Amino acid sequence: MELFFTYDIERLRCYAGVAGNADKISVESHASHLLLSFTDVGYFNYCVCHEPAQLDDVLEHAQTFYASRQIDHHKLLVDEALSQDDHYRFLTNQGYVLKERLMAVQDPIRRLRPMPATANLQLEPVCGQTIAAFTEDYLTAFESEQKNPKTVVTNFRQLLGRPNLGLFRVTNGSDPVGIAVLYGSDGHFFLAGGAILPTFRNNGYHTTALVTRLNWSNAQNARSVISWAYEGGASYRNMLRVGLLPYKCYRVYER
Repeated sequence: MELFFTYDIERLRCYAGVAGNADKISVESHASHLLLSFTDVGYFNYCVCHEPAQLDDVLEHAQTFYASRQIDHHKLLVDEALSQDDHYRFLTNQGYVLKERLMAVQDPIRRLRPMPATANLQLEPVCGQTIAAFTEDYLTAFESEQKNPKTVVTNFRQLLGRPNLGLFRVTNGSDPVGIAVLYGSDGHFFLAGGAILPTFRNNGYHTTALVTRLNWSNAQNARSVISWAYEGGASYRNMLRVGLLPYKCYRVYER
């Protein structure tokens, strides 16, 4: 399973330990598809189809899965390399709408890169005293519509101390300018959430945070380093700029 899906599964299992969350979170992994749900967080309500040839069965299961949890909208991810036009037409006929293309990228060289000349930029590990500030910056940087940050802080606290997961505040001197996340498993690394606060964008901070995590991962003799971003977005352009290359594309449908 791709590391970005493993990351989401691990987060959900951590969040499920919070009082009141267990009944809101579900993870089901099957040979043909993966189903995730968190009724409070729309991002996690998605299905990954591993076998487009079984798309009709996958859709039937996905629709039953989300309806039973009173989730009105969900996403379906299909790997373009495994899919054909007939699959896309079938999705459209079933009421799914293509929203975007999600590009998975990898580091083809796995060597240390020169650091961009962004003065004083640091990745500060998050701790119990800074998790609330990290959460506020996270929600702002991703322009979230979440109205109750206290619940997000409680969830994020479950991630602190995980040996394979690092949460960071991106700072320029004393100024917090964004957030970054790094996830690892058995020598493989995923450059997870990375975003810059709106007032500090277009200053090279996102690129520097990418290179910092890339270099740290490769200093550990990484077996692979990957990330993903929406095609055409600033994050994707920055990933290409630092030398990451696309190796897979998921079409993201919504219903």
